[in-house]
Amino acid sequence: MRVDKFLVVSIDCWRYDALSRTHPLLNTPKFDLLTRDYALAERYFVTAPATRPSHSSLFSGLYPFEHGLYGQTYLKTFEGVANLFQVFDAAGYSVRGFSERPDVFRFLDFESYVGPVDPDVTQQHMGALERLAGALIEPDDVPQFKFLHFWYTHGGYGLGGIPDTPNLRQMVDEGRTAEALRYYYAAVTHVLEFALVELLKRVDLDEWAVFICGDHGEGFCDEVMAHGDRLHPNVVHVPMLAHVPGGLAFPEQEPVSAIDLFPTVTELAGVETDYKGYGRSWVGEGGDFAGRWVLSELDSLYGIGFLSAKNLQTAPERVTSRTAVDEREIERYDQGIREWCLCDGVRFYREDEQSAEYVLRDLKDGRDLACDDPQVFRARYGEIVGQSAYQDMRAQDASVDEAATLEQRLRDLGYIE
Repeated sequence: MRVDKFLVVSIDCWRYDALSRTHPLLNTPKFDLLTRDYALAERYFVTAPATRPSHSSLFSGLYPFEHGLYGQTYLKTFEGVANLFQVFDAAGYSVRGFSERPDVFRFLDFESYVGPVDPDVTQQHMGALERLAGALIEPDDVPQFKFLHFWYTHGGYGLGGIPDTPNLRQMVDEGRTAEALRYYYAAVTHVLEFALVELLKRVDLDEWAVFICGDHGEGFCDEVMAHGDRLHPNVVHVPMLAHVPGGLAFPEQEPVSAIDLFPTVTELAGVETDYKGYGRSWVGEGGDFAGRWVLSELDSLYGIGFLSAKNLQTAPERVTSRTAVDEREIERYDQGIREWCLCDGVRFYREDEQSAEYVLRDLKDGRDLACDDPQVFRARYGEIVGQSAYQDMRAQDASVDEAATLEQRLRDLGYIE
């Protein structure tokens, strides 16, 4: 069935257990009722533990190493990377995005499509839902591609302005993780039950395809507190709820990835593209998901936070490459790391590129597993990188150091001689 109305909802820092289907004590009865017929992808993984690279993958269908925004503080993607906003705009759709923190998308190719939820308020989560609903869901005869981004669930979790708020990281360090998570779950409940519900009421499910997902999760555990600290199942395994007129079913055992959204919605819309990425459509013939491993990447070599005054005040024309302003390289972060992980829906393998330290873990119960030969996973990663149809993108503005690092990485993995 062809569809010409799409709504993509992204909830920042939405963990897989922050949903009543996976956490029965989460009290969201109205949201549950409205989404009772939505399919849940039980093994949905994002490509990065940060807002900017994750959304760049969501809208391009490419992994970070392909679209060029390796980490949160990289400034822009490679030239020539298509995204869903541009694709649907060119196809004659009404294309708009709304975000509670639109400046987080600054310098990205789809920045011009994403504005505030309510331009008349400072605190976006306090904006007028009625106005937003009217702009988000237009008259039925208009083909539409719409995007909505909630930030309220991001670090801070709505605690700002409350006197004597607790230090959640300290609570986790003290073993009071369940208590700390109560504040996080409260923020998620606010978004699902009191904001998103009012918007979903306006959606005619006979007409609209709706995708509700996390852009990454959140740590809240001994190994990782904040999502940008390192790759972890709490950070890369997030919810994806989907409704498509005529029905949709996710693979039962195999993993799906954020990169799958691009081929899925373009197939539903019947829009032709020259997409050659690793994403696989969830509808029609789709793709063979058996034996699939999906990739997530973390790169904090240039820092972990994008929303600095410096970035927000820099004119876009001064950004001369992914890592340079006025042709001068931006400051590197001396504690930055590069990690990658592979997931097959059952196992999670993570490796630190700098130290070569690795871990293999059971996704269901979190136990560490014996890994007799990490080279198996390194070769699989090398194959993904080496066989990408977009590998030539990296030559656009890669520094000599970057190119040498990549070549040595593939050599170490045994993919090239």
